[in-house]
Amino acid sequence: MKKSILITLVAFMSIFNLFGQGKNKTEFKFSDEENKAVFTCNHILDNKSPILYVEHDSDGDWQFLCGQNEHTEENAKIISLKQAVEIDKTLNELYEMPVGIGAERNEIGEKWKPFKL
Repeated sequence: MKKSILITLVAFMSIFNLFGQGKNKTEFKFSDEENKAVFTCNHILDNKSPILYVEHDSDGDWQFLCGQNEHTEENAKIISLKQAVEIDKTLNELYEMPVGIGAERNEIGEKWKPFKL
């Protein structure tokens, strides 16, 4: 009896997970791999500041920063590109940003303003 209840429970959970897949999944538009290492700052990870400054440098590396100028090495953090998009879904607006270009804004919700690095 216990075995049949366990099998039923496992089957129910499998069906639930099957239909639940895709819900709340963050859209990811970048052509780079989701696990690509990108630079950010602790202000972003500590939820103290939003992402207001982005660079796609000449090496193809991405930086997603808060826009403050006084960063030190201790402020630097490495996360995946997917994690950056999960932190701020509006980064998907920059998925086609070419190498050698940056973008900034003054606050979340503002349009990104591109500039040449």
